[in-house]
Amino acid sequence: MSITSMSGKAGGAVDKDVQKELQYQNWKNQSAAKREEQLKREFSHQIISIAAKPKLGKSGIGLDIRTEKEIEEGYIIRFLDFDDGAEVTWKTCWASDKNIYVYCPNHINSDGTENYALTKQNAINFLRETAEMISEGVKVRAIVVDGMDKLNDCVTNKLRYEINKGDRKKMTNPISPTQYGARNIDHDEIFRNALMIEADKVFITHLKPTFSDHMNPNPVGFVPNWNKDVPDRMHQMIKISDESLGKKIKYVARLLASKTNPSMVGKTWTIFESDGKKAAWNGIPEMRNREV
Repeated sequence: MSITSMSGKAGGAVDKDVQKELQYQNWKNQSAAKREEQLKREFSHQIISIAAKPKLGKSGIGLDIRTEKEIEEGYIIRFLDFDDGAEVTWKTCWASDKNIYVYCPNHINSDGTENYALTKQNAINFLRETAEMISEGVKVRAIVVDGMDKLNDCVTNKLRYEINKGDRKKMTNPISPTQYGARNIDHDEIFRNALMIEADKVFITHLKPTFSDHMNPNPVGFVPNWNKDVPDRMHQMIKISDESLGKKIKYVARLLASKTNPSMVGKTWTIFESDGKKAAWNGIPEMRNREV
């Protein structure tokens, strides 16, 4: 439909039709630009999940995603740390590399309580800044979101705080299933903003125990602690296990799934080992080279 053909319509209808036509033309331009960028790209960005129990090298894998050449060329890592534990690893093992920015979005009030709304907004601002940097030509190798379980806690507590009108003493009250929609919207806003960034994405979480029934206190297994829609968006999934024996420390990563290299599924890497005298960090070389 041409814009000139709308002249016989009432003013309100013309305005709406013109707006729709302008929106369509704008979409066409954006779609063509996106397609051109897609064709230029030599590789698909990795979207990796890493799950493990605490202190098994999850954050270290996220910090170790660049090749030596990329480090020399000044590629940066943007690290959104809900878990608030990666800074010490960055300082100790990466010598406070200026091209790694570890940022904890958690906003703690003067009384020690958390402002969940500001934590959420801090995270969105960090992701927005990352996207802007890439659009301006900054070489960002990866965005890492560490603590997907803590993100869940944040948006759940934000909902509890809001439905109880700021009364923290009532925040342990049950949430009805119909109220969870607002919580999921908050989670998805952060998750989608991270997924849209034109760089490799790494999402890290802890494992949580599963039980056969509520009467049995002994766990029957452990599964990643994140929102149920997260696994479907991953291209590569990695789990780290502790295979230490006595004084010999050994952390092993296993590739559980891969859309980009299915033949590698099941492969394992000893990412860290120590005999009490010498320690070695090996990481995952194929992850640095985008081969998983």
